[in-house]
Amino acid sequence: MNFFTDMIKAKKNIANKIDLSDSMNIAFGIDAHFALGMGVLMSSIIKNNPSATIAFHVFTDRLISDDISHLAALGRAHKNIAIYIYYINNNKFTAFPTLFTWSKAIYYRFIICRELSTVSKRCLYLDSDILCLNSLENLFKADFKNAIALVVPDHDGMTEYARRNFNFNGEKYFNSGVMLIDIRRWNEANISEQAVTLLQNKNNFKFYDQDVLNLLLVNKVLFLPVCYNTIYHLADMKNNVTSDTIFLHYSGSVKPWQRWGQFHQLTSLWHKYQKSSPWANVPVQEARTYKQAKFMARTMKRTGNYSGWLQWSTLYIIWRIRDKTIKAVQE
Repeated sequence: MNFFTDMIKAKKNIANKIDLSDSMNIAFGIDAHFALGMGVLMSSIIKNNPSATIAFHVFTDRLISDDISHLAALGRAHKNIAIYIYYINNNKFTAFPTLFTWSKAIYYRFIICRELSTVSKRCLYLDSDILCLNSLENLFKADFKNAIALVVPDHDGMTEYARRNFNFNGEKYFNSGVMLIDIRRWNEANISEQAVTLLQNKNNFKFYDQDVLNLLLVNKVLFLPVCYNTIYHLADMKNNVTSDTIFLHYSGSVKPWQRWGQFHQLTSLWHKYQKSSPWANVPVQEARTYKQAKFMARTMKRTGNYSGWLQWSTLYIIWRIRDKTIKAVQE
């Protein structure tokens, strides 16, 4: 049986009816934990593209009722947008590799082009830890020149990593968090099917879905300027955003909606967009696991708060011992 058979359990539009063939079609693959980031990203896109007709396509295994209500509120406030939710059969991805920072949702992007093939020629895939800071009009008018996707190079170290670790011979390694995709060419090249096969064979990929896409799309992408995917690591305490930045990508394991991400530059920019969105009153995520306590300890140390560093380092040790003890008892 085809891997993608019976992948979508349900589909619904919770906003307005628009002409999808004449819209900006923008897709996300998330689990429930990233709905807040996605919602704020949607709000930032609408804010900076007020006259555009936009169809948002959300591929997910689950959303909590509050987030569904917030999405519906976004649709009521903006009559030029549609919001489609595609509920995924998550059991399909049981054998696929994950980390504590990456759930099975990283693989939902492989479903998008199959589902949108009859409604649009191109689709913009976005990770949900991004902000839109400028217009997308020029991006959606871009010439593909026979490429399958328009992407932005990752930092040079990632190209070196790919050459060392798997058979990558492309010009540059790209970050898959922002991809404008030619849907027909993607499907004709069987990118999703090939990606699933590579991942099921448990090859030695460190960045899973992104590594696979870089391998499959060698010489089949066009590179966009860095302003279309300005990667910002909150843990680096740097600011590399310029006035022409289109997408600010909060890459890495620290996010602006987490307590341990509140002490860094540009977190306030994310909160600015949050406050003007239906998610305005959603509180930041508190540290509740030993891994999150470790992030808090690192943040305290970087900001010179050594009493906070000691407090969270102690909690990290206590919580880790607690979890190991519970696991040992259960086994």
